[in-house]
Amino acid sequence: MKSNKIYQILLLTFFGMFGSILIGFIFYKTSIFITTRTNFQFVTAGLYGALFFSLIEYKSIREQIFAMIFILLLQLIIFTGRYLSIVYIMRDIFYLGAIFISIKLYYQFIKRNPKIKYYLRSLALVLFYGFINTLFISILFIINAKSGLPSLGFIYVIAKNGILIGLGIGLGIDFYIQNQKQLISLLKIKTV
Repeated sequence: MKSNKIYQILLLTFFGMFGSILIGFIFYKTSIFITTRTNFQFVTAGLYGALFFSLIEYKSIREQIFAMIFILLLQLIIFTGRYLSIVYIMRDIFYLGAIFISIKLYYQFIKRNPKIKYYLRSLALVLFYGFINTLFISILFIINAKSGLPSLGFIYVIAKNGILIGLGIGLGIDFYIQNQKQLISLLKIKTV
């Protein structure tokens, strides 16, 4: 039974991340795979968002918190290296916080509502992540820049990417949930 949960977590994470990567690839081509470009968010946010969703679905609160802290540390190590500062810590807390809060809201209010059909649910995640990501990054910009509000062009790019990432994660999650039995059967995973 425990290995079945692990397979479900891995598959749900994979399909959520794949959805985000696919949407990113459609709009930005291979630049989503360049780690120094902001488009790399389609890979990282896709992974983190889908992983957070699968942990909310299959794990306890304690395990979710542990995973969140572990991912924060991993994010700091990978993307800041030896130049760790309060600016990077705040960046990653806001970044991961926006993803986690969006996924948690989506799970609480949308995923649990059986009246909302598959794939329409993705639009809710589009709204949640698009808005929360834009808000959090704008707040972080104001804190760090100390020179007023970010430009509308900056906000537009952040909002557009947040909307596209939310759409990709939502579509990937919905695809997995709707086709879960067929996928598990196809991969010959034993469910006891």
